Amino acid sequence: AKVIDKSVSESVIKLQVNAEKIQKIKESGLNGVVFSENSMRYYPYNELFTQVLGYTTIDGIGQSGMELCYEDYLKGIDGYVLNQADVQGIEIDNKLDMYIPSIAGMNIHTTLNVTVQRLLEDAMKQALLEQKAKSVSGIVINPKTGEIMAMGSVPNFDLNNVPRDNISALLAMSKNTTIVDIYEPGSTFKILTSAISLDEGVVTVNDPFYDPGYRVVDGEKIKCWKSVGHGQQTFTDGFCNSCNAVFIDLALRLGLDTFYKRFEEFGLGKMTGIDFLGEASGILMQKEAVKKVDLARMGFGQAVAVSPIQLITALSATVNGGNLMSPYLVNSINDNNQNIIYSRQPSKVRTVIKDEVSATIRGFLEEAVSRPLGKYTFIPGYSVGGKTGTTQKYVNGAIGGTYIASFFGIFPANDPEYAILFIVDEPTAGSYYGSMAASPYAKKVIEGIIDYYNFAPVLETEELEDVTIPNLVGMSLSEAVTSLIELGLSYEIGGGGSIVVEQFPPPNTTLKKGTVVQINTN
Repeated sequence: AKVIDKSVSESVIKLQVNAEKIQKIKESGLNGVVFSENSMRYYPYNELFTQVLGYTTIDGIGQSGMELCYEDYLKGIDGYVLNQADVQGIEIDNKLDMYIPSIAGMNIHTTLNVTVQRLLEDAMKQALLEQKAKSVSGIVINPKTGEIMAMGSVPNFDLNNVPRDNISALLAMSKNTTIVDIYEPGSTFKILTSAISLDEGVVTVNDPFYDPGYRVVDGEKIKCWKSVGHGQQTFTDGFCNSCNAVFIDLALRLGLDTFYKRFEEFGLGKMTGIDFLGEASGILMQKEAVKKVDLARMGFGQAVAVSPIQLITALSATVNGGNLMSPYLVNSINDNNQNIIYSRQPSKVRTVIKDEVSATIRGFLEEAVSRPLGKYTFIPGYSVGGKTGTTQKYVNGAIGGTYIASFFGIFPANDPEYAILFIVDEPTAGSYYGSMAASPYAKKVIEGIIDYYNFAPVLETEELEDVTIPNLVGMSLSEAVTSLIELGLSYEIGGGGSIVVEQFPPPNTTLKKGTVVQINTN
């Protein structure tokens, strides 16, 4: 119908025709058929960087990610060929033609590292499958400079085969959740509370604390994750034990005014300014509305919401010597004549804690991952630090039955060049604790970085021994814990009862010493 319509001089018959079909039409000898060749994006790494790079429309217009954010730099200016024709569209012989050349788009050079991104995405895919999670996301950053080396989430898709037939799924998989979404961070936030408390002088590493398993604030009983309590411990112990009671005490010692002032210094409640569209600012309660019990919960990462990029930026400041750095994705932009249009250097926002406090935090993180392993290290031969997090999600404004497991890690622990935040949303395979659902996968990323860049061991290496986990179901909690300790295994306790009703991994599983075992009570 379009071809035989004589009321128009030109009609577009078909878009995105492949080269084979075009050749057949050319060979057919049809008159009046004009071919227009368009360019299209090709992404050499397929599904890598799905949410960061984004994709374009079929006309090459940026639609998401950096393609959309930097559309004005990337698109260039179209060229034209102007032909003289009569009113019917028939070209006039011996006419004057005019050719206006196009101007190519610019080249963007990012901070992203293909190797690190592949390591991160492989670990995220494994976690998604094994933990039967809703989604998994992660960021790897240079804590000294703020350069993003890897970033994204799974499920994702091949950028060369955008699933446009399912718009809701496409939008969900396109969203860069590490920048645009927020969540309650849970125990990874304890790193920040520790740094602020040490810097303010309200605690020392050897200060004593007693944990009976809870604290009562404003008449409300706030439980520690270990229902029987950690008993007598130092602040260092409390950090390594991730004891809620300790961090409730620290928040109350700091007080609302000081805590909020330091939150502002670390950039909480406002955007980091990362060079990407749609960044969330996080949520801090109005200071006037904060009750004592809210303040207590903030100490261990509840009653405050952050984006992953906001959290890793703040936590990086606690381990890099105390400097809050601006995170960024683009190093430079240049035209095709190599003229630099834009360039970026690392930018310090401000100093937020003293260097000696940062050194203490690095030591805490290294001990937190190594202490459960006894004489062994988290990654044999290497100095690594980290902290797990477990957050219970809200459903319709109330605490629900789903969780977010997370892990923040640094390498090398004494002078970090890499910081990783790994987040598993709604793990359902057995354990929802960060130590089991997130930490092992972040560890794989760090191991991959060590192997690829051939970092030399700095510690005495000793292989972890294998042990077989017994059947703990039916045992009293104290009997089960004693059995695990004797085997050299770590443990997480769920529930507030005294009898074990469930364990993960199951009985007779062979584990490395130091592995975390989940035991749930009645």
